[in-house]
Amino acid sequence: MLEVKKARLAFVGCGGHATHSLFPAVPFIPEIDLVAVCDLREELAQRNARWFGASRWYTDVAVLLAEEELHGVVIVGPPQMHYDVGKQCLDAGLPIFVEKPSALSAALAQDLAEHADQRGLWGAVAYMKRFAVGYELAKQITQTQEEFGQVTVVEIRFSNGPYPAIWGISSAPQAFLVGQAVHLFNLARYFGGEVDEVYARLHVVSENRFGYAINLRFTSGALGILNLNALESPSWKIHERLAITGVDCWLEVEDMLRLRYRPRGEPIAEPHAGGRNQWVEWQPDWTEILRVHAAGCFGYAGELRNFARSCIGLETPRSTLWDGVRDLQIAEAVWRSASAGESVRVSAVA
Repeated sequence: MLEVKKARLAFVGCGGHATHSLFPAVPFIPEIDLVAVCDLREELAQRNARWFGASRWYTDVAVLLAEEELHGVVIVGPPQMHYDVGKQCLDAGLPIFVEKPSALSAALAQDLAEHADQRGLWGAVAYMKRFAVGYELAKQITQTQEEFGQVTVVEIRFSNGPYPAIWGISSAPQAFLVGQAVHLFNLARYFGGEVDEVYARLHVVSENRFGYAINLRFTSGALGILNLNALESPSWKIHERLAITGVDCWLEVEDMLRLRYRPRGEPIAEPHAGGRNQWVEWQPDWTEILRVHAAGCFGYAGELRNFARSCIGLETPRSTLWDGVRDLQIAEAVWRSASAGESVRVSAVA
């Protein structure tokens, strides 16, 4: 049997998100050799090494980097950690995978991306939505279905429960843009291309309950319409809908799992239906839902596999540190627009 080439990876950060969403995908990715894990809390590092089969565990990143031979490092924590530990790993000659956001501001994110470039290295940002099955199918339709035509409008509706002020950001609505909405800005860019202007309105109901109505203008001339809010549930329940308009056709993806596509033509001949437009639909079956994280329906396995394969030269990263910069630039432009009540140009990446 042909042996699969493996990337020797270490994980830095063994907190809740890493443990529940990323580590469980590792055993299902044949290209990953989980060499070591690291966390400031010794009990978490020991626990995740035991649970997920890492050979060794550490509480000091410097010691980890000095003692292990690695192809890359996965860093999962707050953005300040992504920036600081990311630079430390890049200085050790290793590509990095960081959770979103890659830093606390666009300026720091750009500094991190430039730090990688100056060393002839690269980094990936964990935009798992790009790897979610529903969105991969939608991307395939918009890119490879000749009859879909150009993307003209991108609509995103996203809601979760009350959102707190985090990471030292004093305003919860501003923290939401940095900590959550960057996912949606990245998704909008994934389908619409680069953004050159935003206009945003913010409605605040209470300290942690608020909503944004955001208009985007893409450099292609396409438009974006985003309803992003922390209003629709009293608890942390997320609802997400993406709709892409083409020309005489459109598609929508609900909660990353269900896709509905209305093509221009009729995929099935209907001699008695009078030529009505038809739907093409996809959704995972119950067995896929049961193993949703490992199977990659939500994209966690896909993003990690892409990083591992990129570390050993089998692929190229599909979301980079420079994507992290652009998405934070949009977040900051939205905040300025909502604060000033006027359109704001999105800064061009240097």
